[in-house]
Formats: sequence, C-alpha cells, structure tokens
Amino acid sequence: MKGVLPVYKDSFFCGSNREDGLRLTMMYEPKLVYCHVNIDNRFEGYTDVLHGGMIFGILDVIVWYAIFMETKKIGMTRKTEMEFLKPVMCGSPYIAKGRFLRIEDRDIFATAWMEDNQGDVYAKVDALFREGKDLSLHHFINKFDFSCADPEIKAYFLSLLK
Repeated sequence: MKGVLPVYKDSFFCGSNREDGLRLTMMYEPKLVYCHVNIDNRFEGYTDVLHGGMIFGILDVIVWYAIFMETKKIGMTRKTEMEFLKPVMCGSPYIAKGRFLRIEDRDIFATAWMEDNQGDVYAKVDALFREGKDLSLHHFINKFDFSCADPEIKAYFLSLLK
C-alpha cells in the first residue's frame, strides 16, 4: 500500500479547506510518511529563514501519520527532542520524512526529519507519543477528508471502523 493519505479537515498543516494553512499533501509508502515542503515568507522567523515552530509542526504531523499507519493508534505528542541542524530557507524545496520506531509499554517512539533534494538533513525530531485516552476512533476518522486519498489507503482507514 502506498500513496496519498487523507487529511484531518481542520488541520492547519494539511487541511485542504484551510485557506490560512499550508495544505501539505501527506504521502505514504511502507514504513515511511513524507511530504514535499516549500513555504513562503509568511512564516519566516528571521529574514528568509522558516520559523522553527513551523518546522517542528510539520515534523510533528509527519510523526503522527507514521505512528498511525504502522500501529493504528491515535497518538498524542508527549515529549520531543528537536535538533535544528541548518537553516530551512523560505521558498526552497524540502522533503519532510518520518518513521515509526517502536512501542515500549505505553510509549510510542518515532522520528522525523526535513531534508533537501540531495538528502542533506536540516532538522530532526525524536518523539515520544502516547495513545490518546477516551478518543472515539469513529469520530476522529469522520473528521478526515478522503477526497484525494488513494483508494487502498482510504479502505485501510475505514476498515478500522468495523
């Protein structure tokens, strides 16, 4: 299974009906979630440099998808370690990627990073998530927009409601 993932309708980072958002297209291939990133100066933190909070937000979303696709668990960020290795420039192309790593008791571990087209890493996050308590999977999945999702991925998400 691989292709375009559905997006949480109200997500600033992915939601297609958020005019103020980034509208990132999340992609999946076995054991990897990724998206192409090229953000304008609306979100610069310093002249022509993308704000670190935006970089973290993108990587946090990537981690969420990586965990969900491999575990079928709705994870919530608990703790992260973020490294900014090089400035991410506004108006330049990057790829954000992430992988699920492992589960230990209640802790879910994953990592994500942002790299350029040559594979040089600019930022990296190691994340610890926990499964969300008292969350309705049905309600959660009904908040997704499947209009651009690949049929096999849509079926994967909807199969969780059975």
